[in-house]
Amino acid sequence: MSLWESPIYRFRVPVNEETPIDLKEIVVDVTGSAPPFKEPSPNLKQVLDDIFNSVAPTGVDNVLEFGAAKLKNIPYILSKGKNVCAVEFEKLAENAMTKANLEECRKYGSSFQELIFPNPFLNDAKKFDLVLLANVLSIMPVPAERLFVLKILYDKLNAGKYLLWIAQKEGSYREVREAGRNNLGDGVWMGKGRRVKTFYRHHPVDELDEVMSLFGFEFVKRYSLSDDARLYKKIEHTLLCDVLTPEIIQQQIPSDVTIADPISGEPKIVKNNGEHAIVIPNPDALSLESLYEEKMKRLARGIENAEIYHRLVSNALARIFRGSLRNMDIKVQIDGGIKIIDTVFTNSATKGFFTSLRSKVDCTYPMVEAKNITGDPSNTEFDQLNGRLNDLRGHFGILVCRQIKDEVAAYKRCKTYLTNNLILFLSDNDVFELLECARNKDEDAISDFMDRKLQNLLF
Repeated sequence: MSLWESPIYRFRVPVNEETPIDLKEIVVDVTGSAPPFKEPSPNLKQVLDDIFNSVAPTGVDNVLEFGAAKLKNIPYILSKGKNVCAVEFEKLAENAMTKANLEECRKYGSSFQELIFPNPFLNDAKKFDLVLLANVLSIMPVPAERLFVLKILYDKLNAGKYLLWIAQKEGSYREVREAGRNNLGDGVWMGKGRRVKTFYRHHPVDELDEVMSLFGFEFVKRYSLSDDARLYKKIEHTLLCDVLTPEIIQQQIPSDVTIADPISGEPKIVKNNGEHAIVIPNPDALSLESLYEEKMKRLARGIENAEIYHRLVSNALARIFRGSLRNMDIKVQIDGGIKIIDTVFTNSATKGFFTSLRSKVDCTYPMVEAKNITGDPSNTEFDQLNGRLNDLRGHFGILVCRQIKDEVAAYKRCKTYLTNNLILFLSDNDVFELLECARNKDEDAISDFMDRKLQNLLF
């Protein structure tokens, strides 16, 4: 695989996105973010001990640290009687601290394995019980590559096993981000005065849980550390793994050898005159919104894909209505487990559609039913959702299905539930339009879209 032949990334991004006349060349070395610490913190040791002890019934014997940097965590894990594989770019093996830790690790004989990234690691067939992902994805400048790493790690884990995410808190980076300084893709470049930069991207919890869910990891537990730390478990449902490949990533973000090594600490400015191509780390074609749409278009209709469609749509809606809907809960059992609601959200809106909706109906817990059916929804689908609504759970729901050719008939069905319950419907095309608004961060457009749906129902 040529995707990660080097830890060096070369970008040429607009100085001003609205008028991209001038382009800024930024070179990033992801190995420059390797921490200087000699050993894991006491808090991290406690977290690892908790995992090793609390999941003992299911067993954690083989541990992979992806992005092991200078191997500072490996000796401690080995001392706990675990088999450990450390994966990192070859460049970091030249570091003096790495060499010292490597010597210590090798004392454990066959319990320790060192693999260079990307190969031979990617071609190695060994499976693991725990992946330690500490301060790795947050320093990778290409969002699609972060997602592809999760796909790789999913394949490397045994069924039902674990991934521990650790990331440095945003801290002083927040001021840089909020001030709009050093923007690079969805994060910021750091290293003022340094010719080659590093990169940082803060992952809010809701966004982190979303991408983990999309690539087959379910949240288990949060740990209190000086860094963000969350434990995830591998589940059977992977939603986007098949729509992202190295070839697709390289097609959208081609390598540009004309971006030379920098000669000063200030990024080089060149003119956007046709001689210099724009190279950004986060093109629209690789955005999560685009990946959602691509997956939905590929997904065959029918009961065999009903679970994937349900989870995909639920995550898409959580992304579209982020800031308004939270606490997504999938497959909520009601009536003593006799019935199941596909998805329930909590309405936490302080502005927009879900705020004004409160004046019409009790919508504290909006409910969603997603149907991967062929053809328009019938009374059966609408009646099922209507039956989930009551005074205890609330009176608002959304039915999502692949197509609705006869919207007039669909609205007539929804009108029969007024005034007790308020049900709206969305088709795939509706979801695609809302995803486009979300990609553009246009909250007003999202609210206007939903309000038009509501007006069509009420008038």
